[in-house]
Amino acid sequence: MESLRQFFDGVFEINSGLNIVNTVMAVIVAGILGVIIYLTYKLTCRAFTYDEEVGLVLIVVPIVVALLLSVIGTSIARAFSLAGALSIVRYRSVLMGPRSIVYIFFGMGAGFVSGVGLYIPALIFVLLTCAFMVVYGLATSNKKGSASRKTLTVDVPESINYDGLLDETLKKYTDGYSLESVGIVSGGTITELIYQVRIRDANETKAMLDELRVLNGNFKILLSQYRPVVQ
Repeated sequence: MESLRQFFDGVFEINSGLNIVNTVMAVIVAGILGVIIYLTYKLTCRAFTYDEEVGLVLIVVPIVVALLLSVIGTSIARAFSLAGALSIVRYRSVLMGPRSIVYIFFGMGAGFVSGVGLYIPALIFVLLTCAFMVVYGLATSNKKGSASRKTLTVDVPESINYDGLLDETLKKYTDGYSLESVGIVSGGTITELIYQVRIRDANETKAMLDELRVLNGNFKILLSQYRPVVQ
């Protein structure tokens, strides 16, 4: 009977009204902050970079982090138990870019701050950071002539020496370029050059491709969205 009484005493202590109110408040505040972060993410995303799944994550992550912080409290044992449980999680989805990663860490930070009960600092932190992001997005959007990062793939036949072949043209139309990889395809008859380039003016893209087409003998040229070369 004594053990049963201690059990119920522990249950009532953990589920006291104060603990429940603190947890609910932390979750509500974290949810509000998550919505603010989500709206900022949606507002600052350019065309084709907005991801609905990332938007959902930005709302849920602060809530989950705040809830976990409320449950852990000051208990070291709970913290280690949580770390062990989370260590089995494997993330398989591929994020579109650094922007998504930054926003997810932003959401985690908001959840941490609200989870320990610092509601006003959490709100100030989120509002100030979102304001900076919006200002930066407005300052960098729709800039005429701004450099655009692209991946350029050029096939060169084996009869043409590719060393320095495209340098003059790339210097003319880009603000910077880098030869990332050289590959041999089609049984050695074609050399595939992959460049990372920053196009100076999108209106001159066709002119650049026309000059490259002359240099590589009308073989394949592909200008695509920037993609890191996997080594």
